[in-house]
Amino acid sequence: MKLKDSEKSLLIGLLGAIILVFSIMYIAKPNIEEKKQVEVQCQELQARLDYLLEKEAHRDEYLAGIETYKEKFNAVMSAFAPDLNQEVSIMFLQGIRDEYDYDIDNVGLGQKEHFYTLGMGGDQLSDGTISTDGELTEEVTQSTDSQYECYSAEFPIAYVGSYNDLKDVVSYVDNFAQRMVIDSVDIVYNAENDEYSGNMNLVCYSIEGPDRPETQMTLDDVEIGVDNLFIGGSGSSSSASGLKKYDDNEGAEIVNNYDFYTMLNAASSDVSAKVVGQNGAGKEASVISNSDNAVSVINYDFYEQDGKNYCKYTLDNSTSYEAEVTSAEDIKLLIQSSARKDDNDKVSARITIRNTTTLPVYVKVNGDDAVSPRVNIISKTGAVKVY
Repeated sequence: MKLKDSEKSLLIGLLGAIILVFSIMYIAKPNIEEKKQVEVQCQELQARLDYLLEKEAHRDEYLAGIETYKEKFNAVMSAFAPDLNQEVSIMFLQGIRDEYDYDIDNVGLGQKEHFYTLGMGGDQLSDGTISTDGELTEEVTQSTDSQYECYSAEFPIAYVGSYNDLKDVVSYVDNFAQRMVIDSVDIVYNAENDEYSGNMNLVCYSIEGPDRPETQMTLDDVEIGVDNLFIGGSGSSSSASGLKKYDDNEGAEIVNNYDFYTMLNAASSDVSAKVVGQNGAGKEASVISNSDNAVSVINYDFYEQDGKNYCKYTLDNSTSYEAEVTSAEDIKLLIQSSARKDDNDKVSARITIRNTTTLPVYVKVNGDDAVSPRVNIISKTGAVKVY
């Protein structure tokens, strides 16, 4: 079959139209889209270039600002010890001894505890710079981890001194070279001797880091020897060593006969996770508790006032109760704990026991988890025996 010239022209036109459509769809249109994308990228890069050029114009101002804030940062850091060690505690006590007529009957050096991390890590934002030939270059810098670990440690002391001495010691703590605060203080006035006595709980702080070396201190001015530092005080080792009343069976008798108690249970238990109170009928009002699945701080203060002995117990520095001690021979404290249920069971307690009475305090820790104990007695001062 032979095509006519008109038919040939029609086919050629149709083929041309098809080629034109395919050219638009698969060549022209992608090129147009790519051109738009390139234009958008050019706009973004131009904006980035303008931003970096503006920063470059103020480079000296920014560098000066960095130095200013570095100085402020270093000034804050210098107020905190680079570590917490016994040398700092010794020098603190030596300063009180040198400056004031202030007797410290006993002192406890608590273990430091981590509570916060200051740090910088990860990739920094890429820093665009202008090269000598006028082109924008990208330099991506990897910041090194420079973490600072923050610690605190309790530093309980029992003191005796005049009113002016007490004020001077408070001022001494406030102006001490290393960061230290008075977390709690109780004061008992003796009118006969015009003296003030009680317990003062100090908290020391430190910030430790790779560029903060441990404190190196010279203790040549501190007297050393083999004598008992606390002879005559309520916390003397001689008085503590005589506490043997419940040595048989490691204080098992206290489990059934006690004056005060602490109970530690899993947060998922039917009872509160931490319960502190006074034993005896009708003592329900003395109970303080919480069910937080976390570490709590429990303080027991046994002291004498107006010829009577008292116990003040505090839970997490927020809830406290004060009860009179009815026992005439000794004071018995039961800390009843339990095994942990699983890895998510975080209930535990950091316990401080201070005794400035003439009665000995016997403590029995019973039923605690053998692998991961809930009970941590971080400090005990005075005549205190723990089983």
